[in-house]
Amino acid sequence: MAKVRSRRCLGDGYEPHVDAIDRRLIYSLPVDSGHVSLSFEYEIEASDLAVLLDDVYRRAVLHWVLHTKLQRTIIDTAKISQTDFRALLSEILHSPIDNVEQLIQAVNREHNIHLQYYIGLDLAQGR
Repeated sequence: MAKVRSRRCLGDGYEPHVDAIDRRLIYSLPVDSGHVSLSFEYEIEASDLAVLLDDVYRRAVLHWVLHTKLQRTIIDTAKISQTDFRALLSEILHSPIDNVEQLIQAVNREHNIHLQYYIGLDLAQGR
C-alpha cells in the first residue's frame, strides 16, 4: 500500500483549510448545526488556492457563504455536490467583485442572515 502524502497549505485549527494530499488539493470546512458537527471536503485547483492565499476577503466570503449553505444541508435533504461547489467557488473566487457582492445579498435574503458580520469577524482575525 502506498503512503499518503499530506501537507497543510492554508488554515489552522477548527477553520476552513486546504491540504495537499497526493497531488490533490482538498478544501475542508467544519460546520456545526445544533448538536451536529460535520466536516465537508471538496477538491480545488491550484488557481483556487492562489486566490485563497492572496485575497482574504474572497476567502472569508467563501467560508461564510459555504458554511451557511452547508448548515442547511445538515437539516435538509439537499446536498452540495462537487459540481455545485465548483460553481460557487468560481463565482466567489474568479468573478468580478460585484458578482460576489450580489451573491452575498442573495444568500442573506435566502437564509435570513447578515453575512457581512461573519465575514468581518474573519477579516478582523486575519483569517
